[in-house]
Amino acid sequence: MIIQLRNLLWATSKHDVYMMQNYSIMHWSSLRQRGTEVLNVCGKIVPIQKSFAQPLSRVQISTMSVRENFMVAGGFQGELVCKYLNQPGVAYCTKVTNDDNAITNAVDSFWSSNGSLRVIAANNDCYVRIFDGNTFALLNRLSYSWSVNNISVSPDGKLLAILGDDTECLIADAQSGKVIGNLKGHLDYSFASAWHPDGHILATGNQDTTCRLGMLENYRNP
Repeated sequence: MIIQLRNLLWATSKHDVYMMQNYSIMHWSSLRQRGTEVLNVCGKIVPIQKSFAQPLSRVQISTMSVRENFMVAGGFQGELVCKYLNQPGVAYCTKVTNDDNAITNAVDSFWSSNGSLRVIAANNDCYVRIFDGNTFALLNRLSYSWSVNNISVSPDGKLLAILGDDTECLIADAQSGKVIGNLKGHLDYSFASAWHPDGHILATGNQDTTCRLGMLENYRNP
């Protein structure tokens, strides 16, 4: 387990940074020069959304993401926690898997091509799960033959990059989950990816000590 590669720091602007601290996620404002706790998962967590949810307690945070006013956090035991930053309490929480190798490696939220909010989680149990961001119903569960270390969605919400304990990066349709291509060249396992704002270039980071740029024009419809 390579904890230092987890996403535990997230900047939403030049002045706003979110970071994990013990069993909390803190917001640091450089303008106000102070930090504020926005999520505490040390005690019992009872979600506002009851459907598809289950209470949690003492979640050890393994990864996080923040986009606009929506925060997603994952835990070492397969936990998933969602919170609206402009609302009190936790919107949704659950354990996505009871597998012995359950750590949540990566989480994110994105707007699908039809304008719907989606939550995505990648776990060491070799699955990627996609949830409805409003009802938190499980929409899709994608299975792979290796642990998934990182996922990222293209800026237009149409393509999904899937990386893990494999030398290739898979490119999938974000709506259906169907794999439509792959990026080759790495020699070891991958742990990071980032999209160019135009959605045509993907950067991937790997244990082989390289960062590679992949061109994705062939995977897009005209």
